[in-house]
Amino acid sequence: MATLPMKLATTALTALLAVGVATAAPRAEAAAGPDLPTAVAGNPFVDGWYADPDTIVHGDTYWVYPTTSKTYAEQTYLDAFSSQDLVHWTKHSNVLTTAAVSWAEYALWAPAPIARNGRYYLYFAANDIQSDSALGGIGVAVADHPAGPYRDAIGRPLIGRFHHGAQPIDQDVFIDDDGQAYLYYGGWGHANVVKLNPDMVSLGTFPDGATYREITPAGYVEGPQMFKRGGKYYLMWSEGGWTGPDYSVSYAMADSPTGPFTRLDKVLAQDPAVARGSGHNSVANVPGTDIWYIVYHRRPLSETDGNHRQLAYDRLHFNADGTIRRVAMKVQDNFADDNAHGWRTYGGAWTASGGRLQAAGSAGGKALLDTNFGDFTQDTDVTITSGGGDAGLVFRATRPAVGVDSYAGYYAGITPAGHVVLGRADNSWTPLASAPLRVDVGTTHRLRVTAVGASIKVYVGDLTTPKISVTDATFASGGNGVRVFNAAAAFDNVAVGPAVGGEVNLAQGRPATGSTPCAAGEGPEKAVNGTVTGGNTDKFCSAAPGAWLTVDLGATRSISRFEVAHAQAGGEDAGFNTRAFSLSVSNDGTAWRRVVDVTGNSAATTVHPVTGVAGRYVRLDVSAPTGNADIATRVYELRAFG
Repeated sequence: MATLPMKLATTALTALLAVGVATAAPRAEAAAGPDLPTAVAGNPFVDGWYADPDTIVHGDTYWVYPTTSKTYAEQTYLDAFSSQDLVHWTKHSNVLTTAAVSWAEYALWAPAPIARNGRYYLYFAANDIQSDSALGGIGVAVADHPAGPYRDAIGRPLIGRFHHGAQPIDQDVFIDDDGQAYLYYGGWGHANVVKLNPDMVSLGTFPDGATYREITPAGYVEGPQMFKRGGKYYLMWSEGGWTGPDYSVSYAMADSPTGPFTRLDKVLAQDPAVARGSGHNSVANVPGTDIWYIVYHRRPLSETDGNHRQLAYDRLHFNADGTIRRVAMKVQDNFADDNAHGWRTYGGAWTASGGRLQAAGSAGGKALLDTNFGDFTQDTDVTITSGGGDAGLVFRATRPAVGVDSYAGYYAGITPAGHVVLGRADNSWTPLASAPLRVDVGTTHRLRVTAVGASIKVYVGDLTTPKISVTDATFASGGNGVRVFNAAAAFDNVAVGPAVGGEVNLAQGRPATGSTPCAAGEGPEKAVNGTVTGGNTDKFCSAAPGAWLTVDLGATRSISRFEVAHAQAGGEDAGFNTRAFSLSVSNDGTAWRRVVDVTGNSAATTVHPVTGVAGRYVRLDVSAPTGNADIATRVYELRAFG
């Protein structure tokens, strides 16, 4: 599996483009340059374990410089990657090694590139020093080409001591419109900024005579990143622990490159359906446009090794007032790069070529992404290239292995025998439904699966009217992918994301209130966050007698179905499922009409079709919180569908 990094930066100082951070004013997006909604050829976009990406733009080429994500002792070199379209990447090995830096031994971290004076500078941290008595810190190397080889520019650390409590690591370089260069850095919960002299290898001073100025915002841990847009200075940084799921990115805005920086919001965090530990970012601006990307590292869901990090990027969007919208990590792969980084195969023969994922005929060969979606829509182009069997989509899959039905999950496929089929696998096959459909060998069909709670709909070609619609609550979440059975096939344009169409959950992300929660992290907002896969704290929990939960849908909405995901849907014991409860609707939040009444429930997820129901507010009232003696209500999701 691999990682997608990239960070672009521009400067108005010279025709040479700076690294680390972009300077750009909002403008209409130009036609030239990559204009992508995300990494359309898949995250990660390069192979290998990498972290802490930074980027430079030189001419029409984007260069990415990451940390090699290995043990500290093995971090003795840096690689780089280049691309002209942010899709096809070339690896440049060993652009800088410790052999070229007399004082650096290991822990070569967070390279920050910049171009100036007709040369290329690469700032780096080495040796992970723990005190002022140790040799190491932030160094600077120089080269005549972005691919290096880089060599030590000054023969010693540029910053080799702790100042204002900041460990000298995680440097980022920014050149302002007036030509002044700044270096932002700092670990151990402290951030500093220094001025760089025009030679780029020595430090300047501020008007007050100080060399080091602390700019630490609330929540800061490490990994500062500076860029400029529309006359505003944006400081981004990482929060949480680098090996933990809480690793994330927040930001501040200021009128000066030195702040003050007041934390505004978290921009990027883990998505339990996509990846964990998302942080240490950079920002990429396509020169001459208002197209921006956030480039970062993240850990695949199935990986537990702290160093198993991959590089990724997604589109960065701004509001009208200049604030940054929260980033949603998208899942797409059009195989335009002719690789399948991030996919794992189980049986069969698979190749990525000709812009498609090609599967030879096999009895149940699977290719899966490392995802864990519960509610989602997956779209994929499927072309059966030979054979009379079938090919299609696997979803909510767990325990994958080599074998015909060696997984737990669902499969929807098409066959030249003349139908579309939906079934459930668990080391054996259970058909759920089928429908007639003409399928010609060599013809591409667009397959869509939308799964929300127990509702599963399968579309082929016509993405508005399902060919198959069933209710099955056996499997709640798992991986997404593709599969063949006694047929060869090609797959393309894979996309997995929130449910679309008539299966949109009206309650997801809406304001929610409720009775007193069991703990601060188990409030009513957890019941409308769109997931049940975040573990034991991904729920609304209340031990109050007569626990209740209310969701504001924002306007009066027609509702055709409710779903409630109880304790077992989130992985808890079935005895904690809500035993008795009711659902009511209201137009004003005062006068309520009860529309669902449940007693004696033991199911993990309950589905409640209704007719003639409309309201702005939805309320769940609990009369029996569990099927055992526990007094706490556990609601992982309350869903309402139009």
